Amino acid sequence: MLRWIRQRYWSHFVVGWMVMTAVITRRESGTHLGLDALPMAVIASWAWALHSASALRALVTEGFRAQHHTWNRLLRSRPPRDPSPLYSTLVQRMRSTERYLHAVARKHRLHQLTIAFVDGWDQDGNGNEAASLHDGRRAHMWLGSHWFGPEDTEHLPVVLEHELGHILRRDNQRSTVVQATGVLLTVLAAAWLPLPLAILAGVALRLLYIGWSWWSELACDARAVRICGRDAVIAVWGRHTALLGEHPRRVRLRHGLRSASTHPPYGLRMWWASRTNAPSSSGPHPLMTLSGADGQAPTRAA
Repeated sequence: MLRWIRQRYWSHFVVGWMVMTAVITRRESGTHLGLDALPMAVIASWAWALHSASALRALVTEGFRAQHHTWNRLLRSRPPRDPSPLYSTLVQRMRSTERYLHAVARKHRLHQLTIAFVDGWDQDGNGNEAASLHDGRRAHMWLGSHWFGPEDTEHLPVVLEHELGHILRRDNQRSTVVQATGVLLTVLAAAWLPLPLAILAGVALRLLYIGWSWWSELACDARAVRICGRDAVIAVWGRHTALLGEHPRRVRLRHGLRSASTHPPYGLRMWWASRTNAPSSSGPHPLMTLSGADGQAPTRAA
C-alpha cells in the first residue's frame, strides 16, 4: 500500500512534467518565449495541486474503509470462546492505542482519525510499515500488525508519535505546496533555459524536494525523541537496520535507492536522535497507562 502510494504520486509527477515540457517544446520554447510561459506554468502548478488534494481525499476515504475491514474486524468482532493470552493482549493493545489516538485527535480538534492495518488491507503491505495521511480535519494512520506483536510492542509508542508528528505538522499539505512550486519552476526552466540547464534545474529541484522530505522525517523523529526518549527511538531504527541486514545485498541496495527519495537512511536517523536535545529515556508513555480495564472500546475510532 505505501509503496503504491509513493509510486502513484511520483508517476503522476513525471507524466505531468513530460507533458508540459512537450507542450512548451512544440511551441518553440526558448528565451524568446518570455512571459508566455508563465500562464502555462501557473496552470500546470494549480493542476498538480488540485490533483494532489483530490488524491489525498481519496486515500483518506480509503483508509476509513480499510479500518472497517481490518482494525474493526478484529477489535469489535465477537471474541473466541476461549481466547488465547496472545489474542487478549493484542486486542487490549489495540484498544489502548485507539483511546490514546482518540484523545490526541480531540486535543487537536481533528474531526476524524481512523486506523487500519496496512498488511491486512494490501496483499503487498509490510507488517513493519507505518504511514499517515492528513486532509483538512480528517486523518488516517496505517500501521503494520507487527507493532502489536509481543516482540515489537515496546516500539509502538515511537511509531505512533512519529506518525502523529506528520499529521500535526500537516506534512501532506506542505508536500503539495512544495511539489506544486516545483512543477511551476520546472516548466519555467524548460521554457526559458537551454536544454542542458533545464535538465540541471529539474535535477536540482528534485534534490531539494528530497532534502525537504528528509527534514520532515527527521523533525518527526525529533518529536518522538522528546516524548519517548532518545534510546527508544534509536532502538526502533536499530531494529529496522537489523531486519534489513537479513536480506541479500541486492535487496538492501534496491531498498536503499527506493526509500532514499522520501526517507533518510537509518544511520542518519540514529545519529539525529542521538543529537536531539532530549533525555536518554523518559517516563512511561501515556499509551502504557491506558489499560482499558473496563474492556469497552470507544464508539468511534480515534
